[in-house]
Amino acid sequence: MSLSRPSASLSLSGGGSGLAGTSGLDPAQAAVRRIVVGLSVGEAHDMVEIAVWQGSVLADAEPGSQLTIGLGYLDGIDDVLVVDVAGTDRTGWGALVTGYAPSRRLSSTFVGRSYVDKSIGDIVADLLSEGGVDSGTVDASLSIPVVHIDPRRSAWSHLHYLAGRTGSQVTSGADGSISFTAIPGAGGGIGSALTATITIPDPGAELREGAELMAFRAGPRPPETSMALYTPMGAKPGLLLATPDPGSGPAVQVDPLLRTQEAADAASSARMAAARRREHAATVTVPGRSSLRAGSTVTARGQDYRVLTARHVLDADTGYRCDLTLEGAQ
Repeated sequence: MSLSRPSASLSLSGGGSGLAGTSGLDPAQAAVRRIVVGLSVGEAHDMVEIAVWQGSVLADAEPGSQLTIGLGYLDGIDDVLVVDVAGTDRTGWGALVTGYAPSRRLSSTFVGRSYVDKSIGDIVADLLSEGGVDSGTVDASLSIPVVHIDPRRSAWSHLHYLAGRTGSQVTSGADGSISFTAIPGAGGGIGSALTATITIPDPGAELREGAELMAFRAGPRPPETSMALYTPMGAKPGLLLATPDPGSGPAVQVDPLLRTQEAADAASSARMAAARRREHAATVTVPGRSSLRAGSTVTARGQDYRVLTARHVLDADTGYRCDLTLEGAQ
């Protein structure tokens, strides 16, 4: 039995670089010292840092050029991320190339717009189009009567605001596209606000003891109190709910976005599910696996987890490993 040998594939194109068309370079050909790819479901953009030795062809990569990073082993390398090169910093030993996923364009996209009787999916697709970012899987059928997009807030911030209200997650694909999908195990989520059964739709990768688990830290957190979200609209269109609250009931938060009872129920369900997930936290280090991405689910020591961040590291000294930050999957 022979050990698998970690490897990578690097391709550069566009941006007016004289190296445009350079493709399929392995770490030796590109004189790579270290590759770090960071993936997240939060508002931090997916990014890559590549440390190269002096004389590397990547040291001349120009800002705006597009870099595709594939990771894996000699018997199989899969694309992990496509980034726009942000800059190259020269050092005494070589250079550090930094790039960000196309989602970063949405942080500098500001639009003012109102949507009437549109689904969340339609709004997401329009915001992605405004930022010049390709749509991946956009699964959000919940319809909202009126949604106002504040031009003082970036399109990227609006996407995460909508995701937080609908039990969804915003993730970047290996091809740079943006997906807006229900969080695994988030209950009814955006498709069906009243579904009570919480399940993991697809079994995640199993991280086995003594095989994949190189390091594992986990522990419960104190339960969190989740405040229900409430619609400001009454049974009749445009009628505000003005019934005085005697103060004896549970506290609720009125959200102007949630203009239907279905939307309010979906948001409350999503918030309660998020509080449950945060009760379980873990950090894991495993041998490198290109299929491990933020937003997916994994199983470790009999517990299902959702991946919040995945940090892929290919290093000349330590090989290929993944550092994962996890929360409960349901």
